[in-house]
Amino acid sequence: MQQSFAYILNRRPFRDSSLLLDIFSEDYGRICCIARPAKKRGKVVKGHTEPFRYLHLQWLGKGDVQTLTEADERGRHNIPSSELMLGLYINELIMLFTQQHEPHPELFNAYKYTLHKVGDSYVNKQILMRFELFLLQSLDYSMSVNISPYELNNLIDSKAYFYFSKEDGLLLDEENNVGTHRYQTAKILISADLLLALQDIQNMQESHWKELRVFLDKVFNALAPRTINSRKLLSI
Repeated sequence: MQQSFAYILNRRPFRDSSLLLDIFSEDYGRICCIARPAKKRGKVVKGHTEPFRYLHLQWLGKGDVQTLTEADERGRHNIPSSELMLGLYINELIMLFTQQHEPHPELFNAYKYTLHKVGDSYVNKQILMRFELFLLQSLDYSMSVNISPYELNNLIDSKAYFYFSKEDGLLLDEENNVGTHRYQTAKILISADLLLALQDIQNMQESHWKELRVFLDKVFNALAPRTINSRKLLSI
């Protein structure tokens, strides 16, 4: 028997009256479980298998698909209906970019905090991008470069850019044809100005957030093994 605090990322009907659940757990990472929930009473109640509820789960079995034996709700995130797609987008990112049975306790805490903040229209877009940055970091893609602030300031003055590489992360771009259409579509660019601003993310300007949104969309599209369906329906 294994147990952990967790969230349901996705659920879908399985044979008979069962459900197949994709779960993000604090101690075991992402797991997949079969559950046969009861409508009102039982160790697994159907309402407790919905997304955005903070749960304590118990399960048993071996292999890729295990059996959920108990689900105890410890809290829930009351996400407004207008922001549900944002929550589903975050869930899809976890599904796409984490491996089964690979613990990510820090990412789990970042996910929990992000869900807590969703619904505050003032910070929604920013809190989402912070989560995306944290997810990239957990994938070993840092948004910092091995350049001193002085050198970075010089690069800002020369309007320099870095480009994103799946293999090497951020690399200084040494070409000068940034303005050409061919070049802009060939590389995923981030300005030296934004990289410096990210060092003090609390005080970033609106122009920085706009550039970051474009950059993150391109990065995740490049890294994703398939189309991120929920992103197509998300207005951010």
